[in-house]
Amino acid sequence: MTRYYSIPTGMQDDTNADKITWDPMEIFFGSSNHEYAVVILNQPILLAKSLMLPMWKKAKIKICVDGGTNRWMEYLDKIADEVYHGNCSEYTPTFITGDFDSILPDTIEKLKNISVPIINTPDQNHTDFSKALMQITGSCKQKNIHLDAIYVFVETAGRFDHIIGNINTLHQCKKFVDNTVKVINIASNSFTWLLQPGNHVIKIPEVLRKNNSWVGLIAFGTSTNNVTTSGLKWNLEKLRNFRQQTIKMSLLGNFYSAVSEILRDLI
Repeated sequence: MTRYYSIPTGMQDDTNADKITWDPMEIFFGSSNHEYAVVILNQPILLAKSLMLPMWKKAKIKICVDGGTNRWMEYLDKIADEVYHGNCSEYTPTFITGDFDSILPDTIEKLKNISVPIINTPDQNHTDFSKALMQITGSCKQKNIHLDAIYVFVETAGRFDHIIGNINTLHQCKKFVDNTVKVINIASNSFTWLLQPGNHVIKIPEVLRKNNSWVGLIAFGTSTNNVTTSGLKWNLEKLRNFRQQTIKMSLLGNFYSAVSEILRDLI
């Protein structure tokens, strides 16, 4: 059974606003017409191969970003040798991109030898993650592909500046991708995405509720007014200046108003 959660954000008439639906089950078990791209950033891939490999194979575009290319080939283990020899093309990246300060030179050469496009993006005004989104948008236009989502595999761990940089890219991503494309960061124990102003419905499958899953709301950027949630153990009711409230609660060590347990299957 799947339950639903509603989160209106921003100053608007909730009764007339269109709702944006987020369904975690769609990520791994979406319908055959659900079209998406996969992005591998430079973090260990901790998901089970039974989930990761089918998802990769079904993706319309498959991108490894800089050192994420090393991570992907390591994750493939013995399959990597087959890929390097031009076999198992279903596991070969559509292209690799980045400023290439962390990918192994040997990895680049092996992929060049099997004609994988190598796109160098040296511009330091954007992160490699942001530049990868730009490349996906360009590739979609060139190939006339319409994506429903971009799934970015990256653990919320490691260097703090990288963690914040990834969140900032989520905040900025509508500059790089179409507004209808959902960009979701996937880690081994969480999904992270940005809720733009408006009404959002998040479907919570029973398997997540049974495992005592949680949901966290963090204001990022400018202050957000009129934030209301339902379906959580600790709900927000037309909260104003959410950014300042979040900072205050964080300093006090009491984050319960922004991080909450799930009580219903709709938030």
